[in-house]
Formats: sequence, structure tokens, C-alpha cells
Amino acid sequence: MSKDPIKDSLQFIFTENNVYDHRTNQRILYTMAKPHKRKKFLFMPLATSFCLLLGLGIWIATMLPSTNQNANTDTEQPSIQQQDDLGMGTDAQKIADLEFQIGAFEDERAYYHEVIDQLLPNLSDEEMLEFAKSHFSYEFTVNHEPLPATGQMEVAAGEVTVMLNFKMVPHYNVLSEEWYQKGMISGDYFAHIEKVEPANGEMTYADGANVTAQGYRFANAESGSKITLTISEELKERLALKTSEIVILVK
Repeated sequence: MSKDPIKDSLQFIFTENNVYDHRTNQRILYTMAKPHKRKKFLFMPLATSFCLLLGLGIWIATMLPSTNQNANTDTEQPSIQQQDDLGMGTDAQKIADLEFQIGAFEDERAYYHEVIDQLLPNLSDEEMLEFAKSHFSYEFTVNHEPLPATGQMEVAAGEVTVMLNFKMVPHYNVLSEEWYQKGMISGDYFAHIEKVEPANGEMTYADGANVTAQGYRFANAESGSKITLTISEELKERLALKTSEIVILVK
């Protein structure tokens, strides 16, 4: 079978229509077949060129982002390095400042201890006792409000909480153990509350850093009633009150 189906078809037409003239056959064949060949030969270079151009465009498009990314990375890298160096420098400076402050505090503490060691031997026993007492503080509060020096206070009806607060100041090895004990109130500080009326108060407690508190909670104090407490003379002195009889009036 011929490789050109068009020629075969035309030849078949010539035979069927009794066209036996050789020149006529050649002219018809040339007219029909030549444009086809020309189109075929013209299309191949164009297709090849188009493919080459398309491939070149794809390659350029692929390379550009990578080039830009590398350029951006090269640009950003010094900035990141500078930030790291700046951060390390700042941290080092902070550490140096803190170390300087710690050294200054230690020198100051050592100086104060030297001064205290020089002054304490010159104090009388009375002055030394007052100094020791200053390391401890006592406060009476009613519903978290300080009790006045008169020992009397008014509160609203309802829940009433009466607390005796005891706070210790660290002696930092300034006081000897003997004077430290003398500075505290004698015995249990809460035992210096000798009498409470009415007797239906519920015991309550609170603790914190260097602070402790103990007292009574009256859940339903009625209007017109009163709460009374009697305290020792020693506690009265520590609280700087004018009386040993504490009276809380419920409005």
C-alpha cells in the first residue's frame, strides 16, 4: 500500500473516470498534493520554534523567583545578624548592671552591720528593749478596718470579723536570740484576749509571710447588739490603746 493515501485516492478516481492521460494526472496530483506538503513543511519549523520559546519562558520564570529569594536572603541575613548582636549586647549590659547593683547592696549591708555593731553596745537595757520590740507589731482589726485608739467601733449588722494581727520583722542577725525573745509579747499573743462576749463567735485564722492572725467571726450580728473583748495590759500597750475594754457596736 502506498504511503500517500491522497495519491492513491486520486488514482482510484482517475481509473474509475477513465482519466488515463499521464500529464493530466500529474497536474492534478501536483495541484492537490503540493499545498499539503508545503503546509506540512512550513508547520514543522514554526512548531519547533514555538516549543523552544515556550521552554525558554518557563525556564526564565522558574529561575527568577529563586534568584529574587536568594537576593532577599542575602539582604536580610546581615539585618538578622545585627539584631542578634544587639540582643546579646543588651543582655550582657543588663547582667553587668545587675551584678553592679548586687555588689553595691552587699557593700551597703556590710557597712550597716558595722555601724550597728558599733551602736548597740552603747544602748541601755531600756533602749535595747524598745529596739527589740520594734521588730514586732500587733494590730486589732474589725471587718479589716483598724480599731481606733479609743477601743470602740461601729459596724453594720450582719457578719462581723474581729482579728488580732501579729507581724514579725526579720532581725537579720542584728539582735541576739535573747533580745529577740524579749522583743515579743509574752507567751501566746492570742492568749492576751481574756474575755469575749457573746460566746458564740467562731474561731478564724489567717497566715502569710511573716504575718499571722487569729480572731472571731460572728455570722449574724443583729442591729443594736454589741461585741466586747477584754485584753491584757501588755497587749493594750502593744496596741497603743487607751483602754483594755474593746466595744464593737452593731448599728
